[in-house]
Amino acid sequence: MRYPIIQKMKRVIERNQGFDVVIVVASPGNKEYWERRLEVTKNEILSPKTKIIVIEEDWPGRAGQLLGTLYAWKVANEKINLKEILEKKGTLAIYQAAGHGKRMAPLCGTEVNNKSGIKLPKMVKIEDKETPLTVLEAVIFSTQIFAKSREGRITVFWGDQVFIPSGITKRETNLPVEIFGIKKRFSLSKKDWQRDWQQYGILIPTKKRGLLLREKVSWPKIQKLLEKGHLKEDREGKVTLIKSLGCFSISLSFLESLLEEFSKEIEAKRRNLTTDFHLWVPFTSQKKEYQSESGSGIYWERIKKIRKNFIQKTKRKKIIGEKDLGEKTLWWDYGSLKIYFLNLLKLLKKTEEGKVAREFFEAEKYYIGKKIEKDLKIKNSILINSQIGGGKLQNTIFIDSKITWAKIQNGVIISSQAKGIVGPKGKLVKNIFLYNVKEEKLVKVLPAEVVTDIIPAEGTKIRMRTSLFRDGKKDWQVRIPPNIFAYSEIERFLARIANTALKFRT
Repeated sequence: MRYPIIQKMKRVIERNQGFDVVIVVASPGNKEYWERRLEVTKNEILSPKTKIIVIEEDWPGRAGQLLGTLYAWKVANEKINLKEILEKKGTLAIYQAAGHGKRMAPLCGTEVNNKSGIKLPKMVKIEDKETPLTVLEAVIFSTQIFAKSREGRITVFWGDQVFIPSGITKRETNLPVEIFGIKKRFSLSKKDWQRDWQQYGILIPTKKRGLLLREKVSWPKIQKLLEKGHLKEDREGKVTLIKSLGCFSISLSFLESLLEEFSKEIEAKRRNLTTDFHLWVPFTSQKKEYQSESGSGIYWERIKKIRKNFIQKTKRKKIIGEKDLGEKTLWWDYGSLKIYFLNLLKLLKKTEEGKVAREFFEAEKYYIGKKIEKDLKIKNSILINSQIGGGKLQNTIFIDSKITWAKIQNGVIISSQAKGIVGPKGKLVKNIFLYNVKEEKLVKVLPAEVVTDIIPAEGTKIRMRTSLFRDGKKDWQVRIPPNIFAYSEIERFLARIANTALKFRT
């Protein structure tokens, strides 16, 4: 079965209808890599016409999505006249791909501190060589469909989240700010709220106060919103809410008002300000409410000034609107190790989402329902550009790997070579993840274990191990046995050699 939205993504590239300018905000040391990589994959990932600008976020302590977006505009505008392009109805997208990627540790170290360079299950050709698609390339490819209807605007995306819209992608509002989300009408329950909504930003449509954005709302706080009348149940006891995707588009005039207000921070490269808590939340809340969420009253006044001045200048009282991408929109987050692993395994599901994932990554042709040979049994698995000599694979994905023997259930093996993969006492091992492992002998793994080799230079190898149940952000400063380095130590070492280490990588 063909899914129209994925076919549309491909046609946008073929018909040269993607964004006119793409700005990638990369971590220090990754600029040259992404400039080369995106140029050579342009006709597969981007329209031929697209101007690619990669900048490094050389900002102490990180800028956050708000200041990072403004800084990206400032630096890129020194290379090309972006304002002139937008005034001529051109299209522009910014992809936020910077950061340590702590929740993906130790994989980011394998990619030389390049979290958006982590691999996905699709091969692309670079100079006659097949190499796995990266996370950033998947995000860029999937979002070019938003270009055509956002002329004269700046559209901002995260560099590690892919979403497949189930609704139309064209812009439906002329408001200065358009926030992407997934609208849903449902019955409130504590269990469902804590499982499906609490960890996200939410957009609340109201008649009196317009669109409200609130960040990571707990169950007691959602009850207060009901009591205050900001959130209302309909006659059937259901509410309508929008789960924010963290992506948005803004008008040139709104961008200019932000640049004016935050010019000092941009010039000095100081502070870390996000778009949700430091822009949309104070923009749509009262002062006391913002302070009750640990927000600064003085800072709230700054946002109030932006709003007041913008309304006086444009004569528009309503500024923020939502863009609903459809209730059945798929959202694949590749920003944390466990979720990345689980989202990859969705390719093996016999569900609608599994079918869409296989089409998006062009993996259907590599799917093996059942295969029995003399020394090898394979069931419900995908092997992409890979070889397996013998053993047993069930619910397992192999990408760009060559393993002589393995016995795995629920596993992901990416860019690895080994004589064999064995569990305790040589038994079948479950829920394992190997990434860039280079081993001439057997690799011994435990259930739910993650193994990767960091190879900063020829002849040098640092093996790192963790568990799918651990949080790399919490472990960032910790040396986890048997690792001889903490993730933070690896990050600092690689930061000194990043451009050199990435120079000859595809």
